[in-house]
Amino acid sequence: MDMLMYTCPRCKTCTGTMHPGEETVESVCPAFERYRYFTYAGGGKCYTAQGLLEGALQPDADMAEVIYRCTLCKACSEQCAAHSAEPSEIARQVRRELVAAGFGPPEPARGLVQSVQRNDNPYGAPRRMRGRWARGLGLKDASKEKVKTLYFVGCTADLVPARNHFAANTVKLLQAAGEDFGVLGENEFCCGATVFNLGCAEVFEELARRNVEKLNSLEAERIVTSCAGCHSVLAHVYPEVARVEYRVISTPEYLEEMLREGRLKPGRELGLKVTYHDPCHLGRYGGIYDAPRRVLQALPGVELREMRRTREKSWCCGAGAGVKTSYPEFALWIGEQRVREALETGADVLVSACPFCEGNLSDTVAAMGADIGVMDLTDLVLESLE
Repeated sequence: MDMLMYTCPRCKTCTGTMHPGEETVESVCPAFERYRYFTYAGGGKCYTAQGLLEGALQPDADMAEVIYRCTLCKACSEQCAAHSAEPSEIARQVRRELVAAGFGPPEPARGLVQSVQRNDNPYGAPRRMRGRWARGLGLKDASKEKVKTLYFVGCTADLVPARNHFAANTVKLLQAAGEDFGVLGENEFCCGATVFNLGCAEVFEELARRNVEKLNSLEAERIVTSCAGCHSVLAHVYPEVARVEYRVISTPEYLEEMLREGRLKPGRELGLKVTYHDPCHLGRYGGIYDAPRRVLQALPGVELREMRRTREKSWCCGAGAGVKTSYPEFALWIGEQRVREALETGADVLVSACPFCEGNLSDTVAAMGADIGVMDLTDLVLESLE
């Protein structure tokens, strides 16, 4: 990876994209679009990494201010003309250097890391708060009883009341599909996506090894995740840390499978025009673009209207990699660009498949007073079933 930073040709392709047959360039990099210095772009981060590697630069507060104003959305890597550089991963490595030198993460985000270490979640909630949304539902405890499918709820769907519907919906859909599943409740630990993206490598690796050991011991055939961040690290990062013995599937993939097999049978006409926002950690990190769209197309009375920047060209929601916590105004600025794009489609509802995306997009819609709903994919599927 160290040498990939030298492949950057400084062409600025990482900052924008062109639609076929059009001459206008549309931005894909939120940090570059907002601050207008190449240092903030993917290529600029490659040059920063070169300076660190060669000793021409030293980690400092100014460097941290630039590197942490990035959602690590991976749009730069997707656009990269060199096709070999991974600017987003290089930026993550620079964050590790900043953490090692004491300049990262930003002060507002340090509390998240400390909470993960103390409470196994980034929200400062006691461990006993896990699974409160599920009390009285009679769900199987996967740590005590073998199940075919583990539902890995994730900290946000579990511990943030406004996002509990992700968990409740998913449980109802698993039950409707006749799935043999269970949850971990108080025995579920944070996946570590937050500390990983903030550059806290040692904290993440310790957490990842503990989680892999726990998840392997369950012997479940597959793990279903609600959160795009959880999916990204469980499916793609954990295997780089330790040997995994399970398969990870995102909620959109699971729903597509159940609809295809006839285990879920939507019948209620919804009468909605919707547009779909691709979460970065499902799309660019996971390559999951078709499954959520096929689910939407399978729902009666749902018309999908795509935004201009979609799939691998999608504009980030603005919440990721600590930006929502450390730079909330910047997160809302990013979200506003996305909401305006959604409004241009004439959609009634902006749909996504990630609690982080829903959180920032909902906050943005409220701040703008925009006339559009924000919903999760499971909301629509469940409504169509009911």
